[in-house]
Amino acid sequence: RGSTSVTSATGTITFKIPDTTNIGDTVFLFLSRTDNVLPLKISGWERGAECFKKTNRQDDCFRAVDCVERDGPYCLKFRRGDLVGDGRDLATVMFYRIVTEDDPCEWTVELPGRTTSWAIVTAIPNVNQEEPILSTAETACDISWDAVFPTVYGEKDDVLLLSQSFDDRAERTDFRKPRGTELLDWTNSRDEAGFLYGKLLESTGMTGEIVSRGPGGPKCKDALLSVVVNRFD
Repeated sequence: RGSTSVTSATGTITFKIPDTTNIGDTVFLFLSRTDNVLPLKISGWERGAECFKKTNRQDDCFRAVDCVERDGPYCLKFRRGDLVGDGRDLATVMFYRIVTEDDPCEWTVELPGRTTSWAIVTAIPNVNQEEPILSTAETACDISWDAVFPTVYGEKDDVLLLSQSFDDRAERTDFRKPRGTELLDWTNSRDEAGFLYGKLLESTGMTGEIVSRGPGGPKCKDALLSVVVNRFD
C-alpha cells in the first residue's frame, strides 16, 4: 500500500501511516535509535520483532526475552548467556497494528534523551489478523560490508520485510536493494541510516541469506531483521 519514513534528532518522533492505507490493512512500524533506550511497548501497537546492541561486534541481538531489568516500557539491562549490556548502542523494534476507521493515522512517540531516532512505516493488505507474523530472524553482526539479512521461513504469497538500521551515515546507493526485492523506503541523518526492503515470496521454505548490493559500509555497524508477514491465500 506504500511506505513512509522520518528521522528525528530529538526525543520526540512523529510518523504517519502511508496515504494509500485502507481500513483493515496492517501497518508495520520499524522504530530505530542510537545511543539511548528504545521502548518494547507502544500503546495501541503490538511488538513483532526486535534487535538491541551494546557494541558493534556483538554476536547476537538482545531480544525482549533477554531483558532482566525494566523501567516501564524500557529495558535497562539485557542478559543473554555471558553477554550483558544495556542495548543502547543501536536498536530496532518492529511494531504492528490493524488500521481501523477511527485510526489517528499520525503517531507521536516521546523518548527520553535527545539522540537520533528514525521510523520506517509500511502498510500491507490481506494480512492474517490471527497470526500476522509467521516468523522472524535477526542479526547483530554480519561481518560484511554488505547487509546480509538472515534466513527465515516463509510461505508462498507471504511478504518478506528486510529491515536494516545502520550506525553510520549512508546514502541510498550504498545499500542497494537485494536482488528480487524492492526498496520500500529509507532515511538517513548525520551519523545513521535506515532501509526497508520487501518482496512477495514465490515459494515455501527458508529464504536463505539475502544480501544488499552496492559499496555498503563498515562491518557490524548494523542491526538486521528478516520478518515474514503472514497473508491470507
